[in-house]
Amino acid sequence: MKATLKKMSCFIGLTVSLAGCGVSGTVSNETAIDQLSVSLNEEWQEDQTEKEKKYQSLLNSGEYDEDNMYIKLDPYGASPLSALLLFQTDEAMKAEISVAGKDENTTIKNNFEDYTTEHSLPVLGLYADTENEVTVTLTDEAGNSVEKTVAIKTGMLPDSIAKIDVKEADTSKMDLGDSELTFVVPSTKRAYAFDANGDVRWYSTRYNSHIFKELSNGNLLYLTKESNDADTYNVLLETDYVGKIYKRYDFSSSSAANDTGKSEGEMTVIHHDGIELPSGNLLLTVNDGSNYIEDTMIELNRETGEIEKTIDLKDVLPEAFYEDYDSTSREDGKIDWFHQNSVEYDEADNSIIISGRHQDTIMKIDYDTSEIKWIMGDSDGWPQSYQKYFLAGDVKASGGQHAAIVLPDQDDNTDTTDILYYDNNISVTRGDEASSEKYSEARQVRIDEKEMTIEEVWTFGEELGKAYYTKIIGSARYLNSTGNRLVNFGYRDEGQTSSILEVTEEGETVFDADLTDFPTSAWAYRAERLSLYNGKWTYQLD
Repeated sequence: MKATLKKMSCFIGLTVSLAGCGVSGTVSNETAIDQLSVSLNEEWQEDQTEKEKKYQSLLNSGEYDEDNMYIKLDPYGASPLSALLLFQTDEAMKAEISVAGKDENTTIKNNFEDYTTEHSLPVLGLYADTENEVTVTLTDEAGNSVEKTVAIKTGMLPDSIAKIDVKEADTSKMDLGDSELTFVVPSTKRAYAFDANGDVRWYSTRYNSHIFKELSNGNLLYLTKESNDADTYNVLLETDYVGKIYKRYDFSSSSAANDTGKSEGEMTVIHHDGIELPSGNLLLTVNDGSNYIEDTMIELNRETGEIEKTIDLKDVLPEAFYEDYDSTSREDGKIDWFHQNSVEYDEADNSIIISGRHQDTIMKIDYDTSEIKWIMGDSDGWPQSYQKYFLAGDVKASGGQHAAIVLPDQDDNTDTTDILYYDNNISVTRGDEASSEKYSEARQVRIDEKEMTIEEVWTFGEELGKAYYTKIIGSARYLNSTGNRLVNFGYRDEGQTSSILEVTEEGETVFDADLTDFPTSAWAYRAERLSLYNGKWTYQLD
């Protein structure tokens, strides 16, 4: 399977100016978003505190040392393939742990750099239904080491996790570290992660929908429910891979909507994406409670849970786009005219890049003013006042695209920005009709914002043809260590298969896995390659 490397000439476009454009470019705070309320809830953390008091008591008891470690599987009741080791040493020592894999490439390791006499070590990456061998190496400040081994028995995987068939795994070319796994972010049910052999090494007991992001402190932004059998995903957590909760935000359900458009079924408030801003606050895609859905963002104060800002895309885009929209319809009568499925912050100019599936459009807007910087897509049907924002270049319009992200600098040119995204290639409103529904692909484009031009520099997927066409969901991620791309064809075979491939810059497929036999709608909405031990977080008992 090969990617296509393309170099196309750019054409000089127009510079951006809002003067006389007829676009409001304002931030709306007077919409039905007022119906949406958010509250901090510490109920689960209170239960967690009681658990930690017990663990701290055990650690302080003096009963456990390097020869007799206290082992607690799933210490917070949310991460069954994790454990906590508690013990004391007579002198200060640092620890290294290693969870034995089936081979060297699937052994999960981590170093704890602090010298201490009290050890509370999180163990991540255990196999399910296995007596796992975990090696703990303790080293004192003089460099003397001792090695201890413990066995940790785990339970069986739940039925809701997919069958994973790894068809190709060239670990010599894959982007793998000491604890990196491929994470499946579902549309519903369980989030989980598997290694290069296809063995699940992490999953959460808490159901998840769409929002699964690593924060700058190494914790996770995680959307779940009050309980797994609840109807609405309206609980947003800051948690970690061990299952410890640091923040819980409860969203009122008054603005919830069903992503499928049906009159019954699971609902969401935060529907497709959420990111961390440089301030630490969270920017979330939400429904505003009106008849128009999936066209609003809120900035949530990370500490207080207050909504500090609202961006309503109805204030940014042409009125006719939402008032006259008829490209799709829903059983519940809601109008999903934009269907925002991703947001990405660009620190270079304090802007956000958003993807609107139902307008077949990716666009960049100033975060402070909501003024448009550029639009990527087909300009037909847009008012004259918007034409100046369109990027010039011989690049096919995307269709129903997802997951647009900014890449690290690719060409040593500060004037250009590279965007990677997943092009479902289904023309919803103004996508490319000639190629629509024939294939899906990951695409990398290069934008010169001074010249207002765009060129396509890398694609992967067209050569796979109709077999890998996915009318909904999907993602493409850039893997920093190698430059490989992780591409998720999430909705193959009408949603019966999700296929995750890792592809090199040159187009060689080095990893290929099919996911099947999962519950309805529990396909891979996105795929991420993340480290269980990412070097950004340090576990400690509070």
